[in-house]
Amino acid sequence: MSRTLRVHPQYIQTVKSMWEHKSDGRERTLAEDLGLSLPQIHLFLKGHFVSGLDFLEICQALELNWREVAGLELPDCSDSPLPVEPKLGETIPKPSLDIAVSNLNQAIDELVCVLCEMLRRLTRKVGDFIRADRTSIFLLDPQRNLLGSINAEDGEGGSLVIEVPLGRGIASLAATTSSVINIPFDVYNDPRSEESKKIDKITGYRTYTILAWPLFNKEQSLVSVVQLINKLRPNCDPGIELSRRIDIHGFTPEDETLFATFAPSILQILERCQFCYQLTQKLREDTVRNKPDVVLQNTKLIAELKQQEQQMRKIMDRM
Repeated sequence: MSRTLRVHPQYIQTVKSMWEHKSDGRERTLAEDLGLSLPQIHLFLKGHFVSGLDFLEICQALELNWREVAGLELPDCSDSPLPVEPKLGETIPKPSLDIAVSNLNQAIDELVCVLCEMLRRLTRKVGDFIRADRTSIFLLDPQRNLLGSINAEDGEGGSLVIEVPLGRGIASLAATTSSVINIPFDVYNDPRSEESKKIDKITGYRTYTILAWPLFNKEQSLVSVVQLINKLRPNCDPGIELSRRIDIHGFTPEDETLFATFAPSILQILERCQFCYQLTQKLREDTVRNKPDVVLQNTKLIAELKQQEQQMRKIMDRM
């Protein structure tokens, strides 16, 4: 079996339906039973490459034929050898182009998986640090002019993908004004809260207080916005409803001072995350368009992605 596999596009809807049926609203529990994280499951469901063993285990849990799901039993579908890199100016045969793009996508997916885990750990550490119920870390994507969070907490131990165009939402306002925004209880009474209300409606969560903090590099360019949500009372019972656990004083000046103390070390990690995020976004767009220059640089790009992945893993080990 290949070291990594992905769901064939023809079967994506099938595996999504089977996952919804099997999990029955208990995604986190089923993922834990498989020894996997929800971000890994979501990569599988979206047709991204995952490890062969993870792919096999998920398919077995869903009672699906893994070879069929991977498209290995479709006509003219087999594991092919790696293509020989063509010389500059040489026409690339279509099969070689497809394989090269597939290899590059695989390297991107592996880096994204590590990036998700890195941000998951960091968001939880920051949240525990300030006693925030939830934390979102938005990375700036200047090419698309938006803030993207690939690891906003979903409250179930997993993550949400949230994209906020610059000019909308509290995090975006913190980014465009280059200022810390601290909204006390109750956020819904603030005229700037419309985007928060929309996201709450989608997630079923309730935002009461927010602290949005933009982080800038040495060149004073925006790297990310850390958004802390719902300051909790100390030593409150996690089993009681959220409204009773909220500290109505919100995030205090002392919280801001505390966060500022640790912001430089957080920024170092986020700068690398931002670079990886932008790199994967650009490469995805280029490979979708089958740009010849991307394919010609295939070996070099994969080596770069592998290097970034290894460096991210080292950082996670230190965390």
